[in-house]
Amino acid sequence: MARIVIISRRHDKLARLIMENSYAAVAANSFDVDLEAGDILCWLPQAGDPVDDEVQQLAALVDRSLFPPQKIVMLSIAGIADDADETQLKQWYGKHALQAVWAHQYAVKMIDELELPYVVVRALPLGAGAPEIKITDEGQPLTGENVSEQQLAQVLQTVLTTSKFDNHSIGVMPCK
Repeated sequence: MARIVIISRRHDKLARLIMENSYAAVAANSFDVDLEAGDILCWLPQAGDPVDDEVQQLAALVDRSLFPPQKIVMLSIAGIADDADETQLKQWYGKHALQAVWAHQYAVKMIDELELPYVVVRALPLGAGAPEIKITDEGQPLTGENVSEQQLAQVLQTVLTTSKFDNHSIGVMPCK
């Protein structure tokens, strides 16, 4: 099984939940890591992180690595794939929601340009969640209030350990 390299400065349990269910996983708070052959890179930024700047560090990591990642998985906010309107975005992420969406769109575009397998997981904000979640394709509306850390960790685990969603952007939202 491939080693999962988690890049996260989050203060929630998301990275830990992924690591608990992974055979081989390491965590770092920056892209200043050494990749090994077959590594899968999992980037877990928060909504307000400067992902448009941080993606440059990701690109530099790929450029300097002897072994590029087998796959890049990025957690993103909802709204980057025509899946939410401005009112929803401001409700979820505050008054600077559109700037956050643009930054995440830029980061996703840069990851796509690396020409490596990738998956973008677009999720609603974390919260109590609903009893069940569903996964949607790009362009389908994301609705609801939030998803739980456990639910999102399970989706990320699937994305990290299978090729089911490779080279796709998927949305995670509660079932109605």
